Amino acid sequence: MEPFLDTTSLLQGPWQAFERDIARLLVCNGFDDVRLVAGTGDHGADVLGVKHGELWVIQCKFTSGGYPSANAVNEVGEAARFYKADRIFVATSRRVGPATHDAIRRWKALGIEIGLLEPPALLRLAQKSPEYSHHRRELRDYQDEAVEKLIASLRETGRGQVVLATGLGKTVVLAESVAQLYRDGAILGGRTLVLAGTRELVDQLQRSFWDQLPKWVATHRLMAGETPGSWDGITFATVQSAVSRLDELPQFGLVLIDEAHHLGSDTFRRVTEHLSDSMIGGVTATPWRGDGYDIDDLLGPPVVKVGIEDGLKRGFLCEADYRLLADNVDWSAVSATSRNHYSISQLNRLLLLPTRDEEAARTIRDVFDKEKRRSAIIFCSSIHHANSFAATLKLFDFRAEAITGEMDLRERDRTMAAFRKGQLDIVTTRDLFNEGVDVPDVDMIVFMRVTHSRRIFVQQLGRGLRISPTKKKVVVLDFVSDLRRIAEVVELEKALAGDIERLRMPGVVQFRDESAGSFMLDWMRDQADLFMREGDPTLELPSFNFPRPHNKGGVQ
Repeated sequence: MEPFLDTTSLLQGPWQAFERDIARLLVCNGFDDVRLVAGTGDHGADVLGVKHGELWVIQCKFTSGGYPSANAVNEVGEAARFYKADRIFVATSRRVGPATHDAIRRWKALGIEIGLLEPPALLRLAQKSPEYSHHRRELRDYQDEAVEKLIASLRETGRGQVVLATGLGKTVVLAESVAQLYRDGAILGGRTLVLAGTRELVDQLQRSFWDQLPKWVATHRLMAGETPGSWDGITFATVQSAVSRLDELPQFGLVLIDEAHHLGSDTFRRVTEHLSDSMIGGVTATPWRGDGYDIDDLLGPPVVKVGIEDGLKRGFLCEADYRLLADNVDWSAVSATSRNHYSISQLNRLLLLPTRDEEAARTIRDVFDKEKRRSAIIFCSSIHHANSFAATLKLFDFRAEAITGEMDLRERDRTMAAFRKGQLDIVTTRDLFNEGVDVPDVDMIVFMRVTHSRRIFVQQLGRGLRISPTKKKVVVLDFVSDLRRIAEVVELEKALAGDIERLRMPGVVQFRDESAGSFMLDWMRDQADLFMREGDPTLELPSFNFPRPHNKGGVQ
């Protein structure tokens, strides 16, 4: 069978697909840390990869006719200086002209070697690539079972659902299931659609699938202004893009939904109804929805369920050292003093207490140092609070930045890359890390907000439960304001429009560790596991015999 990169794909493009195909070619040939960096601020690079300790920088030039621009040589030369590259290449979809060769000679005279990857070289490399990437993961026993049962359900009933806790490899199960179905020739027309809710998730899914797929299964992207040059193989799409082009979509033999709890939304249902004749499957860590929609109605009951408790017992998730920190703030007095008279639930989103934030940052600094933590994610009550609290953390010598949905995508990618590289200690956010973010080295999670959403709580806690050689446990600091509120069972209200109010507290705000110890671990093991519980979609944490908040401060 022909590899994903062939003469047709070189001619069809589009240019975004050409860049991704070059990245996948590196993945197939044993490169590590392969990254697509094209975009504003890329300094002339499109693809980065590391092999045998050497950093390769590649500039990609796709053209549908004529010679590729010779400017690519100058661009990659500048990129090599910025990224401190060891090997430098220009990859082209068509043969280059004399101007490109002249530019390469000029750089060589300066002592910089720039290589060419023209179509003949790219096609030879694709043909010689091993069928599977050396990054291909060996499946754990429960993943094997999930793949087997998901495939059987899809082939027998046309529907299938797998529920795996965050960190247990949902994407690997999806990718391996698709690979097996392609090997068996069981996908009608050879076309698959994989849907996700955001651009970041789509890109992450496509990159993760490359590790598991045989090289002859092509991958494409349907998103924003990009349309696949071919529908054969796997098309990864945001649900918004799929909905906007329903009439253009071909018949897919298989439709898969990542984070399948979103299936109840109108956009996802429009796509699945349009493609109802396809096999449809989904994976999720959190199958509950606040609107009461039951995803079993579309996908059928889960064929496999593996929860946090089982993941902990079997060593596939790391242990959680969960600490509840109660403050001495009289929140009823705060509510009365607020010019907006916010309720307790509204205070979490629409009020900033700088004194409390400063004391929380001091506590985080102390625990971070004593526990020898490497990196932390802090979940805040709002985007405004995420930005404000990041600034507060810097006063305590943390390298901290906010990552929020309102940021420019390029700036968000830059900040995330710095966090992964260890150039930042902490990132603050609201809900941006709930889904699809793989940061296994994070060994500290901090809750500066209260959520009673069972799904959001599990997703956010799960950011720290992934195992990594660099950590033995994740420390979780929960800065609850009133321990009595932990036992409440309420729906998470929609964020209310209104002022962000900053209220300065007189005196000193103090936190105390209520010695919750390993309650979260014990509870997850012994009390019906939060992840596996059925029924109401709200979070029901166990009650505790803690005293009422003491030493209440006053507000004047």
